[in-house]
Amino acid sequence: MKNKILYLLVAVVAIALGCKKTDFDDVSKGEALGNFTISAPSNNAMLVLNSATPSAKVNFTWSAAKPGVSTAPTYKFVVALKTGNIDAPLIELPSDNSGTSPMLTLTQKQLDDALKAKGIADGIKTDLIWAIKATNGSVTVSTSPILNIAVTRMGDGVSNFLLYGPVSSSTAVVINPNSTTDFLKFKWQKSFPGVTTNLTKYQVKFVAKGGNFNTPLFTYTSDNAGLDSAISIGYKDISDKLTAAGYTDQATPVALQWTVEATSGTFKKTADYVNDLVITREVKIFLVGGDTPASWTAENALQMIPDASNPGTFYIYVKLTAGNGGLKFLNQQQWPGGSLNSSDWGMKPGSPGDAAVDNEANIENYGASGVYRVTFDQKNLKYYVQAGRMGAVGGATAGGWNPPNVFPTQGLTLIATNKFLGFVNLTAGQEFKLIDGANWPNGGGPVNQERDYGKGVTDGSMLETGESNFTVPNSTGLKRILWNGTDIKNLRYAVTDGTLFLVGNATAGGWDNSTNNALLPAMTYSGNGKWTVTTNMTVGEFKFIFTKGSWANDYGGAAGVIAEGGANLVITSAGNYTIVLDEFNRTYTITKN
Repeated sequence: MKNKILYLLVAVVAIALGCKKTDFDDVSKGEALGNFTISAPSNNAMLVLNSATPSAKVNFTWSAAKPGVSTAPTYKFVVALKTGNIDAPLIELPSDNSGTSPMLTLTQKQLDDALKAKGIADGIKTDLIWAIKATNGSVTVSTSPILNIAVTRMGDGVSNFLLYGPVSSSTAVVINPNSTTDFLKFKWQKSFPGVTTNLTKYQVKFVAKGGNFNTPLFTYTSDNAGLDSAISIGYKDISDKLTAAGYTDQATPVALQWTVEATSGTFKKTADYVNDLVITREVKIFLVGGDTPASWTAENALQMIPDASNPGTFYIYVKLTAGNGGLKFLNQQQWPGGSLNSSDWGMKPGSPGDAAVDNEANIENYGASGVYRVTFDQKNLKYYVQAGRMGAVGGATAGGWNPPNVFPTQGLTLIATNKFLGFVNLTAGQEFKLIDGANWPNGGGPVNQERDYGKGVTDGSMLETGESNFTVPNSTGLKRILWNGTDIKNLRYAVTDGTLFLVGNATAGGWDNSTNNALLPAMTYSGNGKWTVTTNMTVGEFKFIFTKGSWANDYGGAAGVIAEGGANLVITSAGNYTIVLDEFNRTYTITKN
């Protein structure tokens, strides 16, 4: 009995040891295989095969299955109908590199041909399931879970294409929102259809920056009923679309993105890129009316300066002559009813200071004839007709930085619409600004408050916002100060010495304008812009120059009217002359004594 028990124990141990030995051999020979996972496409992916891009790649990728010691796995891509069984696949393909790579690369045509071979019709969407199987000869494992994919076989298609322009940019494109004669042109690469009988058509889509092109703000069909790879869109059309999309404030730039969708048959594809587009609707406002220098001629209406700090507000320094019918505002140099789709604004009846675009009255009863600053707040439909003036304020002036001390002694004179000139004693090395009232403006204050101006980024440029102080050039003394807003987008200033000389072969100094030429007749300033000199002149020609040593500023003229850089003045008879120049009234006289 003892021997039987002993034999039984030996047998059990032997069996146990035999089993242990078998497990060890499987590992050592590489017969084990670790789990692995799919990287792409993700579950529930939708793939539409494009007949116009048959060579385009479709990639299936997964992590590598970790082998045992010596036997690397091979992989198969297996696909079945969603209603089928992955163990009885519809399609079975080895991965790249004869099944050794954790990737399968197919062209769209290869995948399409594989589906076609299984009886799936052209253009049909098929719901499939797929997995990857790895084997090392002894062990086979599959990815889990099994993934879904929907593949639409080739039918219609369009080739890839690029956007040409406008190029992607954050710099605003400025348009006139009322113009029907100006256009913004969009162009892109032509896309070719996969089925030649189904011509490619295009639609341009616009969204707010970062928006969804599936729900665009607005769209346009390209030229030639959608067949051209270009479209020209009128400025007014774009502006109207923006307004309809909720961008009603024309003074605020709108950041958009645009792309193009190409369609052939039932196949749709967007361009490879999306372009940024910022649009600023540049509202122009003009002053017109019997009281203005333009009278009631709309074509001569005076363009107003846009307020950089208050978009939608415009202003102008102008001489008004009361009693001639008043004034109004236009957004084009044309009366309403013409091709420019203009509008005009006047006073809301019975409510001075309030503007109206319909049933409006002319703006009158603002005061006596004189120089005014006229402001139109189009956004809030307000207007202001206030005293217009300009003067120097600052440490360089006798009145210091106190605006109430500016007028009249440090004031300038309006010599043309949006243009002031004056003579002020300034101290070298000190600073100053220009101001149009007796109080400093409050930042962000009302649009009818005072305005002050300083130096822009470069010498000669002038800003109302973000400005620095002007500095006094050269020596202490009388200076000629120019405030020039005739270019409404580029306000300018100039500070030159308060001197004036005659130069030319009619003078004793000839045409030599060098600083050491003492023979150039110097004029004497008598105030109110008037200069006088009495001197001997010979037959010949002459001009007026501001400063010896420079031709940067000179006056010529004709028929008693001076002009900057104008024609030479002529002396036909030698003798002693008194010459008077009036810079404020822009006149000159030459009188032989």
